[in-house]
Formats: sequence, structure tokens, C-alpha cells
Amino acid sequence: MIQSSLFQSLIELTSDAVFIVRVQSSGKEFVMEYVNPAYLKKFGVTEESVIGKEFKDMLRSSIIDAIRLRFIECVEKGHSISFEEDFEDGTASLSELFPITDDNGLIHYVVGISKNITELKNKRDQIAASEKTLQSIINSSDNVLIYMDTDFCIKYANRKAQEHAIKMFGAPFLVGERLTKYYPESDQALAQEHKKMLEKQKSTVSHEHMITYPDGEKKWFLRRYYGVFDDNGTLSGLVIASINITERKEQEIQIQKHVDALKEIAKIQSHEIRRPVANIIGLTDLMDFQQKTIEENEQILQYLRMSAQELDQMISRIVDKTQFPDT
Repeated sequence: MIQSSLFQSLIELTSDAVFIVRVQSSGKEFVMEYVNPAYLKKFGVTEESVIGKEFKDMLRSSIIDAIRLRFIECVEKGHSISFEEDFEDGTASLSELFPITDDNGLIHYVVGISKNITELKNKRDQIAASEKTLQSIINSSDNVLIYMDTDFCIKYANRKAQEHAIKMFGAPFLVGERLTKYYPESDQALAQEHKKMLEKQKSTVSHEHMITYPDGEKKWFLRRYYGVFDDNGTLSGLVIASINITERKEQEIQIQKHVDALKEIAKIQSHEIRRPVANIIGLTDLMDFQQKTIEENEQILQYLRMSAQELDQMISRIVDKTQFPDT
């Protein structure tokens, strides 16, 4: 008796709407047997308007079928079910139905509890909206972004990552598969090394690499590994951000070509060009139209011509180097 009074007091005092319905013999119709004060307040009804009433006598025709089907499901399955409801006044509830069986396993009653989750739902909607916004921002990035667990199993890949996967492998990345299965063997070892560095140093690890797509296109990427750490500082996940640096890399290659060309020009000017110039100067000094025979002077002229041709070839090489070809 004391326990019964205690339970009744708890039900009367709770802010959650509690109700009990009796299951008709058909198992398809239900009669309201009990409602607590919170139920009356929540739905703005009186005991007289609901107690002893079938659903068709107490509910709006637009919602009778949906509610009846939930109770039928609870009875037929023989276990509790839960569902969320949104109401016209802007509130939301999480309701649970529990079948009550007798000693023979027959269900004669269903107990329902309806909890106001308006604030929780609003917060959940806000979080969902924030996540959607964040995902939109991530998907709009020109960088390849992939989130994985510590075993390199993919948890999320943004739109750019999926475009890269389709172009490289002919299919998108799948959540749950290991990213490292796509890596060459050398890169698999490097990925494990980067993971160890993250665990030890707890700082970003990065390296540059070139990718050749099946269609022959080549791209350079700066791949950065970021660690995701829990409150204890333990590595719980990895984020890879691959930035397309092809344009920068091509510029660096062109600059290096220019530097190499300038070095070659400096080498020609400082060393090789001196030889034919010195020869020309020396041969010019040797020429003497009064003291030397015609044959001797012609021999000197022949050497001068050869040195001049050599000098001309070197000048042409310098001119070629100053063109800085792109290939």
C-alpha cells in the first residue's frame, strides 16, 4: 500500500505527462484510463474530456490514425517504442510507450510517458545547423580534407577529396575504409612515421609530393597531418589537408631553370669565352705584314677566323640561355 501511494505521488508530481490506456479485445482500439496533472496541463484538457474515452472521442481526426498505429505497434511487438512529436505551439516531446502484460503474457494496458524536449531539440537543431554550416565551409575549400581514426580508417572526406579520389581511383572514398590502402608502399611507411611524429611532438607534420593522375596530369600537393587529441592528450584521430601547390611548384622549377641558365652563362663568360678572346688578341699581335711572309700572315688569319667562329658559337650559346625556355 505504501509503495502504491509512493508511486502514485511520484507520477502526480512529475513534470512529464504520464497516461495509461486500456487495450480493447481487438488490440486495435484503446481507451484512456488515467492521466496525471502534467498531462492535463500539457495538452490543455480535463479529466472528464479524456478518461474513459476512446481515441476517436478525444483526439482530432487528423492525428487519430497516426497515434493509433503507434499503440498497435507497441502491442503487436510486445516491447516499448519511442517517438518524437512536434506540436502546433512550437513545443516538442519525446514519448515512450510500455506494454503491460499479465501472468499469461497478454497485454491489457499501455503506459505512456511524454517528456518535453523543446529546449533539447532546439539545441540539437542549432548543433545540426552549425554542423551543416561547417560542412558547407569545409566542402567549399579548394583543399583535400580527410578525417580518419588512428588506424587511418576514413571518417569524413570533403567534396574536393572525393573529386580527387574519383579522378585518381575511379571511385569516391568510403567511410570506414583505410586511406592507406590507396598509398604506394613507400607512402604507407611514411604515413606511419608521420603518425608517430604527431604522437611524440604533437605538432603538424607536412611534406610535398607529386601525383600523376591516370590521364597523365601531374599535380604537386603539400600534405599536412594534423593530430586530434582527447582531453588526456592522447591521439584519437588524424586530419590530412592536401593543398594544391602545382602553380607554386612550377614557378619554383622555372626559377631554378633560370638560375641554372645564369650559372651556365656566368661559367661561359668567366672561363670559356676567355680562350678565344685571348687567342684573337695574341694572334693579332703576331700579325706583321712587313716582317712576315704572306703565307705566315694567312696562317695567322686562319687561326683568327677559327677563334672568331668559336667566339661566335659561345655568344650564340649565351643568347640561347637568355631565352629561359619553359621546358
